[in-house]
Amino acid sequence: MARIRYIDPELKKALGKVPPSIRREVGLSFDIAGRISEILKLKHLSQADLARAVGKKPALVSRWLSGTHNFTIQTLSQIEAALGVSIIHVTKARK
Repeated sequence: MARIRYIDPELKKALGKVPPSIRREVGLSFDIAGRISEILKLKHLSQADLARAVGKKPALVSRWLSGTHNFTIQTLSQIEAALGVSIIHVTKARK
């Protein structure tokens, strides 16, 4: 993927005002969508295949994979169950 070499100063200024928590949220959403896309590719499955497996419309799966969807734990659990693969990994707290 090509790196962006120039960012408009006004855009850079506006992006600088975005709170770190929001930047992190958006980044995680894109990472999760990318992970699901990667799994589909590795398993030779289409978005339509995933939609059928979770009982959703293909348009919804397309929105999921756009990277802008706010995933719920329930949705992620359904996708993981349908694909048989973990999407995210959470480290358990130590006692």
